[in-house]
Amino acid sequence: MNGNPTVAGVIAADLAQYGARRCFGLLGTANFKVSHALVQSGVELISARHECNAASMADAYAKATGELTLVSVHSGPGLTNALTGIAEAAKSRTPLVVLAGDVPNGAVKNNFYIEQADMVRAVGAVPERLHTVGSAREDTLRAVTRALRDRQTVVLSMPLDVQHAPLSTNQPPLALAPAPGRMHPDPRDVVRLADALSQAKRPLILGGRGAVIADAEAALVALADSVGALLATSVCGHGLFAGNPWSVGISGGFSSPIADELISESDFVLAFGASLTQWTTKKGKLIAPGAVVAQVDTEVPKLGYQMPVQIAVHADAKATAEAVLEELARRSVPSAGRRSNAIRERIRSGDNHHYPWPDESSKSFIDPRTLSKAVDAILPADRVVASDSGHFCGWVPRYLRVPNARSSCLSHSFQSVGLGLPSVIGLALANPGKLAVLGTGDGGFLMSIADLEPAIRLGLRLCILVYNDASYSAEVHYFRRQGLSVDIVQFPDTDFAAIARGHGARGITARTLADLDPVKAWVAEGAPGVLVIDGKINPELEADWHAEHFP
Repeated sequence: MNGNPTVAGVIAADLAQYGARRCFGLLGTANFKVSHALVQSGVELISARHECNAASMADAYAKATGELTLVSVHSGPGLTNALTGIAEAAKSRTPLVVLAGDVPNGAVKNNFYIEQADMVRAVGAVPERLHTVGSAREDTLRAVTRALRDRQTVVLSMPLDVQHAPLSTNQPPLALAPAPGRMHPDPRDVVRLADALSQAKRPLILGGRGAVIADAEAALVALADSVGALLATSVCGHGLFAGNPWSVGISGGFSSPIADELISESDFVLAFGASLTQWTTKKGKLIAPGAVVAQVDTEVPKLGYQMPVQIAVHADAKATAEAVLEELARRSVPSAGRRSNAIRERIRSGDNHHYPWPDESSKSFIDPRTLSKAVDAILPADRVVASDSGHFCGWVPRYLRVPNARSSCLSHSFQSVGLGLPSVIGLALANPGKLAVLGTGDGGFLMSIADLEPAIRLGLRLCILVYNDASYSAEVHYFRRQGLSVDIVQFPDTDFAAIARGHGARGITARTLADLDPVKAWVAEGAPGVLVIDGKINPELEADWHAEHFP
């Protein structure tokens, strides 16, 4: 730090000591000095072009790395612009610390004045504040602790008069408490789960985001193997069990035809770190009458919240799976379960890549399923994949495969359109050198397109697949069924390939499979830089999951 140390400089150094390596932000007068101090302390600043995008970049980066991740925004509109990204992170329980510049204490006539705490609390994030010069380091530690230990998105309001006040200290940062150990299950719950698995004829083990965070995949696979259970994931657990022949993939709206069949045939569903939302269970239709449902989660409020469960276990996914596996081993339970060559073949032939569908392409438009499968086959298998929200979004996890759960980022917790581009940037930065792939709609891409510039500036390797039907097609299909005019949500076609080239990226337009030949050439070159595929998809084709969920 140059000159006399200030609160901003001291807490920036503290944040670096707590493990922050990257800060995503957009600078203004109220957050310039703390951001500058972070850079001086060795934290890399990723400059975004919109605050919402900065927050979404950080959200994806934190999910992928588990690191203490920072966001830096200006006071007033800097924070309000970031709120949608903050809401997505808060609903995802992403551990972030947002450094929000604020007006000086008492400056209620300032144009930038808002009640930051009320606004932050309203979208589910945790408000904290630098209250005084004397409390600033404690305030910062509290924010970091709540983010890392409670897995909360925390917004730390930083009044300018406190930030810029001198703070002379030779003391090291206050100690961050060590991470607690795994939350082990009650032995009685272990017995209940083992009993239920022993009695089940058609068990299913379902892994969600909590299982990813707990690094529980190997334990869940071992448990499933021990009883002959099939495997599935929630959409937020997508990528768990990738390549496992007994996995049916995603459960719920984005599931394959065979997943629907086999999940609904299950007589015992054991969910680890999955909330069992209406999306995961198709509003309960995937749960067979009389089936027993068990839920394991570290958060008590999630147990039985979305649907009734017969067994609720407050514990860590990995610790619970290992404990149940030990109990079953002690009992010497046979592992017949529901696995057979016939079931294996049903899973393979009925998955999204083998199940036949009528190709609804034409000379002018390509079927999005045909497009997705073709792009998946062309791109390297070692990749990370992000998706925006919108009518198209189910085609991304269905057809663009990922090698593992850490390689997937589906920003759907708030169901906001426009978070896909920043999410893939954060995901790419968390996986240096890997090809990052984004599936986005035309509406969402236009909403966030300002941050195509930093994607190119940062030298990332990105393939951006735009499902372009020149409309807000979720509204087109839904309201057309109700007999309403939909011309107000249909627009002139946008040439995304030309826009990409204007930014310095490569761009192609795809109406047929032959139009993807330049993608093959790009991959042969090593897939350098950013490539945008403007996929002109059939605007009349409604996604099956959308029609089912929004009849």
